[in-house]
Amino acid sequence: MNKLILTVLIFTLALPPAFAGNDGGQNKVRSFGDGDLEKYTYPSGSSHAGNDGLDRSSAYDRQDEQELKRYVIPYKAYEGTARRIIIPVTFNRRYTVPMLLDTGAPGMHISRSLAEKLGIFKRGGDKLWVTVGGIGGLIPAVYTIIDSVQVGEARDNFVPTVVSPAISDDFEGLIGMDFMANYSIRIDTGKHVVVLEELPPDPRMPGGHDETWWRMTFQKFKSMRSSWKEYRKYLDTQKDDSKKLRQLKDFADTQYKEAQDLYDRLWVYASKNAVPNEWR
Repeated sequence: MNKLILTVLIFTLALPPAFAGNDGGQNKVRSFGDGDLEKYTYPSGSSHAGNDGLDRSSAYDRQDEQELKRYVIPYKAYEGTARRIIIPVTFNRRYTVPMLLDTGAPGMHISRSLAEKLGIFKRGGDKLWVTVGGIGGLIPAVYTIIDSVQVGEARDNFVPTVVSPAISDDFEGLIGMDFMANYSIRIDTGKHVVVLEELPPDPRMPGGHDETWWRMTFQKFKSMRSSWKEYRKYLDTQKDDSKKLRQLKDFADTQYKEAQDLYDRLWVYASKNAVPNEWR
């Protein structure tokens, strides 16, 4: 081939509503309204049963059981005139930055500037190029794993994270339900604080995640690895011996290795937390 045109669409991650909308880009992230906040403001003594039938009562309602930890985190209530819940989040116990709390977001998204501070682009591994959907179409991004994420004294380890361009000057990304799943959440709009209360230990949530999370995460990692493998096979079918083709092959090999390394890290982490093999 005299000219090689290859479009690499390895893996598309659907971003939460905060990244996309139908407003023509005027509002980069959606605002929290009173209705959103009221969903997470529980009256004293109420029962918080979820759709899965599990009792989500707060530590206040479980005084007869073991005392569960409670964390109070102040938040910034506005980005300009838009209502937000912007909280301080510490990454790898080193950098504390403002992050948008979005209970509609399934996972973690951070800006490229924060990723550079964390050294994600300096080290050889632990990053995988993907594409993400945003306002205006698909954009390149990086998929990686953050070792430690902390909100107040509440901490989670091994957090799959997407690195993409910043969406605001007021925060460095989104923190979603992957982190919040281990806590009941109460938002005090008067005092501008988020209250996180630990949920009772649940043997059905090894490593703080349920079966669905483990299955979906393993499937995601497998899909990324498989996609790069298939793309490399496709490149082998091309007869062109151009420099660009050789570079694409090298890049595909590197990305397949990155995908394999991330999968291996996930497998080790799952083994440490006694995750059943059938969930992997």
